[in-house]
Amino acid sequence: MLAKDLRKKAARQILLNLMLILILILSSSTTVFASNVGADVLPEIRSLLQNQYVDPVSSDVLNAPTVDETLKRLGDPHTMYFSQEEYQGFVGSIDMRFYGIGVHINMEAEGVRVVSVISGSPAEEVGLKAGDLIVSAAGQSLAGLSSDQAVNILRGLDGSTVQISVQRGTESKELSVTRRAIQEPTVTGNVLDGHIGYLDLNSFGTETPTEFLTAVNHLKSQNVTSWIVDLRDNGGGYLSSAMDLAGYFIGPDVVVCIKDRTSTVYQYQAADHGFTLTGPIIFLINENSASASEILTAAVKDHHKATLVGTTTYGKGSVQSMFTLSNGGVLKMTVDRFYSPLGHVIDKVGINPDVKIEQTDSLRVAELMLTGDSGVLTKARTPEYWEAWAELKNSLAADTQIEGYNLYYPGYREVSELSDVPLDKKFTVHFAGAVDWKSVDSSSLELINSETGERTPASFETLGPSDVQVIPNVSLTPSATYWLVIHPSVRDVKGLGMSEGAVAVAHTIEGTAANGTSKIQSFSNNVRVNGLKLSSRKDSDYGWALWDLGTRTH
Repeated sequence: MLAKDLRKKAARQILLNLMLILILILSSSTTVFASNVGADVLPEIRSLLQNQYVDPVSSDVLNAPTVDETLKRLGDPHTMYFSQEEYQGFVGSIDMRFYGIGVHINMEAEGVRVVSVISGSPAEEVGLKAGDLIVSAAGQSLAGLSSDQAVNILRGLDGSTVQISVQRGTESKELSVTRRAIQEPTVTGNVLDGHIGYLDLNSFGTETPTEFLTAVNHLKSQNVTSWIVDLRDNGGGYLSSAMDLAGYFIGPDVVVCIKDRTSTVYQYQAADHGFTLTGPIIFLINENSASASEILTAAVKDHHKATLVGTTTYGKGSVQSMFTLSNGGVLKMTVDRFYSPLGHVIDKVGINPDVKIEQTDSLRVAELMLTGDSGVLTKARTPEYWEAWAELKNSLAADTQIEGYNLYYPGYREVSELSDVPLDKKFTVHFAGAVDWKSVDSSSLELINSETGERTPASFETLGPSDVQVIPNVSLTPSATYWLVIHPSVRDVKGLGMSEGAVAVAHTIEGTAANGTSKIQSFSNNVRVNGLKLSSRKDSDYGWALWDLGTRTH
């Protein structure tokens, strides 16, 4: 064991001596070539590839006539050349530090839409606002460009000025903005639902461990009882940062296995912070969670410390280091491969989630999973969480798909199914006994779009002691399914509630006639609800605790 420890220490020291820093970050998936690199550094690059690249390099690669052709023949999208300026930009991107005007953007056909303006930025100083459309910058139209192309135009050297043309509604503005350093935190945190500590990790930069601890302490002071760690679209960063953060979840245990070019495998331990996060923990991952994100994700999965929700990660199981060249440029080169603590392959495979969520917002799903049994159906029935609940339930019970209203209203009884329902339909509900009409309102009798959970506003007209007409205030959507839900809170004149809830399923027609009237105007329009009896059944009686966070088998 001592010999093994000494080898590990020696290996670490060699790595520190040979390279600037270990990088685990998802760079461009397209190889970046060094077209403008002079031949003077070609021998250096050949030597690095021959002596330190993770795999043996063929003579065909080593004999290439230019740096550009060398990297092209190598075929490794993660090994690339940076000029001094490009390298600074690359490192800055890991730390979320760049020189620009300070806006978050979305690309549109007409140009760049400002989503938000960073506080204290040059953009804020010149009056840019969320919603503004930047149509041109530096004399170049931004219409039809990719986000990378637009960003390259808006960013520039510290202190340089860029002229932008802005459209705000019908008003056009010409603004001159002086670029400067913009720094954003790599970790942000806030409390969700009053009890969930939400940690959003955008990168694994040099300050990420400090920012993470600050965010954790702030959330712990607010007495959170569970955690969501969001690694979606996090392309990675520094290995040291990933190993540091892993300590908050797995303690000083093995966080990663790294295999060098000699096929020697070294195990590395996470940092010991003296405590680990307690309570249920969910990690959110997707196909853009890569490299350092996968180090952390694999560690919590192998050690059974979190439940993974989302889609399979990118699958970049290689480590790069940065080598300074004599011309001031930098070669980022693959030097190692990494594996999970239990030795599972990550490269080109990725890490599979425990709960696969593809169609809806996995953050909404995680919130539902961390909601107590007594409140989860209440949350699930809201339009905000409606679709997330459906995908969650069916993901957890893939072999026995639960469909229809049973997802949201277990124990309710279907009393009618209507087809070819016109878009101006009025529904008549008939009860088996006299009803206390004060108990009938939009909370006890709902018309719901089954796909979105949106409630259709409606008014109610009593037609006698046992009948009420439900009149939608807006036209129904064609080719949709609606649920007319009658809750047990409806009472009879003696104050007794129904023994069970009821649902009438209504399928609307595919469209409307040319004059806008309904194609089909008549069919059986009564929904009969029998049995007004006092009910003591609760949603929690149906057992919705289908997950056991923190003790799942991986």
